[in-house]
Amino acid sequence: MFEIENLLRRRTVKNFLPEKIPTATLENAIKVAYRAPTSLNSRPTILLDISNRRNANWIKSQPAVATAPHLFLFAVSPEAGEMNARKFLAARFDSEIDDARVNATITRVVAKREEWARQQTYLTAGFFAATLEASGAAGCLIGGFDRQVATAELKLPQGYTAELIFACGFADPANDGSTETDFVRKFDDFYFPKN
Repeated sequence: MFEIENLLRRRTVKNFLPEKIPTATLENAIKVAYRAPTSLNSRPTILLDISNRRNANWIKSQPAVATAPHLFLFAVSPEAGEMNARKFLAARFDSEIDDARVNATITRVVAKREEWARQQTYLTAGFFAATLEASGAAGCLIGGFDRQVATAELKLPQGYTAELIFACGFADPANDGSTETDFVRKFDDFYFPKN
């Protein structure tokens, strides 16, 4: 069941039970990820279930991969993002995708296309992860892998590159693999309300 309390207690989990997340929960998380806000409705991201690729050399060294029942990869295409943004703007301006107003808006908003597209991907991944974790699952976002090798091996659609992996399942209550540390940033160091 979706509970905000699950998010307030969340932590990065690296050891999981073998139990799979129910299909309906996964489908809801995918739908929420699709609805994540993206700049100019660009939606430059695709999501792939790569659970059957856990032994690939580019990912198998990550601790969470060994026990997570599910592995999802977020791939990004700056080109697709820009084209989607152009279509969105053209509809808004009742014009063509290369209209002067479209070009001016793209130039103003999308200064660094790759960085811009990656930001949208991280928003999408965050919505996906938060939905699963609020539903009682747990996970670990993974950025430490060879993106070029992953992109080639997975034969992603043209223009897309592997960006981020989310390993997820249900935390092993005996040992969830989270790391305790003496340093914990306090909430007051994060949130600065107006005086």
